[in-house]
Amino acid sequence: MAAPKGNKNAVGHGRPPAPGFEDENVIKLGEELLDWMRACDADKKCDVVHLSEFYSEIKGIAPSQWDSLTHRSCFHCYYERAKKWMGKRIMKNKNLSPTYGSRFLGIYCKEVTEHEFEVAKKKIDYELERKAAMDSQKGMSPNDEKLDELIADVKSLKTKS
Repeated sequence: MAAPKGNKNAVGHGRPPAPGFEDENVIKLGEELLDWMRACDADKKCDVVHLSEFYSEIKGIAPSQWDSLTHRSCFHCYYERAKKWMGKRIMKNKNLSPTYGSRFLGIYCKEVTEHEFEVAKKKIDYELERKAAMDSQKGMSPNDEKLDELIADVKSLKTKS
């Protein structure tokens, strides 16, 4: 009889962190991120608009690894500071087109995205209330309008046959 593979009763089923991503190294990476941000602020020619310039180009970290790092409790505070910093840089960048600038702000400034969502939701709610009020003034409910459309469709089918 073959020996069982693995021990399902063993403690620590989870996968260990990737080599080099132990807590001490992750904290060190966070400090390097802050140092990089300070260096960019000091350099007037620095036109960074995305954090991938740090993690991908400078550190050689894959996007999937970076994503898992941003969720680590020992790194999250560094990441949040970097996002706020990047949002400020984008707002100050006069060379960035408004279309791209608003997209990048959506990534780095959660408050901007939430505000845009609230404004859009209020606009939709207002339009729905306005349409309901107009329909009630006509004496029709939205269902009556759909029923009239269905009756017209059925009549057009009868005339075709």
